[in-house]
Amino acid sequence: MIPYTDECSAAVIEAAAVSLVLMRAPMWLGDAGPTVSVLVSLGAAAYDALYDAVADARDQDYTWDQIAGRLAMSATAARRRYAGYAGWRRGLPLDWD
Repeated sequence: MIPYTDECSAAVIEAAAVSLVLMRAPMWLGDAGPTVSVLVSLGAAAYDALYDAVADARDQDYTWDQIAGRLAMSATAARRRYAGYAGWRRGLPLDWD
């Protein structure tokens, strides 16, 4: 399963953005400014969650090659970016298999 965007992804992001604007500033629904702010919030949250997802994948015995394919990057780049966090979360030294 490789990453890609489609109408399902777009619909989820749009719904999340509307929900966040409604929660944070309902009177601004439809205004582009708050929409930009909540989309940045969603992107940052997704970026942070990705580190945990990669660490979970390592805990479930995915190889760096398998993870890299899902991240659309090389195994070397995936290890460089995520191995420190995955190892820290496990309480182990860097995980370089």
